[in-house]
Amino acid sequence: MAIGLKLRNLLFLIHAVPPERARPHLPAGLELDIYPTPAGPMGFVATVILEAGPAFPYVLTGFRQINYRLYVRHGDQAGILFLRSWVSSRAAAAAMSLAIPTEHASVKLQIEDQPEPYSNYRVEGRSGEHRLEAEACSAHSFESSPFPNPEEAIHFLTHRLAGFASGAHPKGGLSIVRVSHPHMQPMPARVLRLRADQWSDCGLLTPEEIERPMLAMIQPEIEFDMNLPEKVDL
Repeated sequence: MAIGLKLRNLLFLIHAVPPERARPHLPAGLELDIYPTPAGPMGFVATVILEAGPAFPYVLTGFRQINYRLYVRHGDQAGILFLRSWVSSRAAAAAMSLAIPTEHASVKLQIEDQPEPYSNYRVEGRSGEHRLEAEACSAHSFESSPFPNPEEAIHFLTHRLAGFASGAHPKGGLSIVRVSHPHMQPMPARVLRLRADQWSDCGLLTPEEIERPMLAMIQPEIEFDMNLPEKVDL
C-alpha cells in the first residue's frame, strides 16, 4: 500500500564527506555510495527541508520536516540512509517513526517570493539540544561541484528510490522504504547561513564545513509515493 504525499519547498543542502568519516555510520548491509572528485573519492550527506501536505490513505495533516541523509548503496541499488528526521506534527512523527528514525521537533519555515521566487528561504529547527538554522535564496546558476554537469549532479543527488533505516522496523535490523516520484528539476540556490548541530555532534562534519555546503537546490513541488517499510534480509 502506497502513501501519497505532495511535497513542497524542498531545500537540499549537500556536503561532501571523506569516506573514512562516513563508513562508521553505516549499518550492516549498506555501503557508501562514493563519487570520484578532484579531491579524491567522496561520500555525501544531505540536509533536506520540506513541507508535506495531508497524507493518504492515512489521515495526517500537513507538516514540516528536516531529514538528515547519507548516500548509500545496497548491492546495485542506489539509496539514502535516514540518520535522523525531525517532523513538526506529533501525529506524523509517530506514524513516520514506524519507517524511519523520526522525532517530533520544532520546525519553523518562512519563504519570501518577492522580487522573485525564493528570494529568501529561512528555516529554524530544534530537537532537544540540537539546532538547525539555515538561510538560502534562489540563484541564477549552480555553483561548481565535482559533477561534470548540473544534470548528473541532480540525478545522483535527488533520484534515490530506496530509503534505508536501521532499527526502525518492528522486527529490527535494516529496513527499506521504496518510493517513486518524477525526476526532479530543482532550481539552483545559494546558502547565506547554515548551522546543523546534527552533523557536527555525530562527527561527520565540522562546524566550519557545515557553513560551506557543496551544493544547494530548491524543488518547489513534487508528487511522492512511499510504500510501507520492508525488512532487508542480509
